[in-house]
Amino acid sequence: MTEPCPSCGLLDRVQHVPAAYHGGHSFYRGRGPAAVVPAGDGVIVTNGQVSGVSVTAVARALDPFPPPRRGGGLPAAAILLALVGSCFLLLPFSAPDDPPPGGVASEVLGVALISLPAVCVYGAAGVLVWLSARRLREHRRQRRGVPAAQQVWELGWFCHRCGGVYFAGTGRLLTPAHFRQLVARAGGYDR
Repeated sequence: MTEPCPSCGLLDRVQHVPAAYHGGHSFYRGRGPAAVVPAGDGVIVTNGQVSGVSVTAVARALDPFPPPRRGGGLPAAAILLALVGSCFLLLPFSAPDDPPPGGVASEVLGVALISLPAVCVYGAAGVLVWLSARRLREHRRQRRGVPAAQQVWELGWFCHRCGGVYFAGTGRLLTPAHFRQLVARAGGYDR
């Protein structure tokens, strides 16, 4: 068992942090509202499936894990920019074969000016690839720190009466935000 809460001195509303976190997740599933869809001479009544997870504020405040990684928007944008850049590269080849007035020098300058948007777009695609690789490295670093953070997280006790977290033997009540900061620091993803 643990020590009583350092703030209120009671033990009846104290819960282990992992239990408070997992107890704050409720899974639900059921039928959604009825929808009437016209079909030819009649109508069709449909009920959609509804499912999800309800998370309490306490469970959200005690979440030990780093924020989830967003989807692959940067690589998709880099691919799209590379395709657009390729279209810009086709512009010099679509110009008529008649030499412009001014000779070869003006032709080279014209090709360079028409190719400039492609170079800029490829540069932007390169920056997006670099940002994506950096974000992926950061995510891997965070995932490596989760076991160390979880060890600290599992030592915490939450007092539902006071709304704070403490470690047994410390005699100090922490706010959930400060507790999460300590957990993140232990995992190395507090930046």
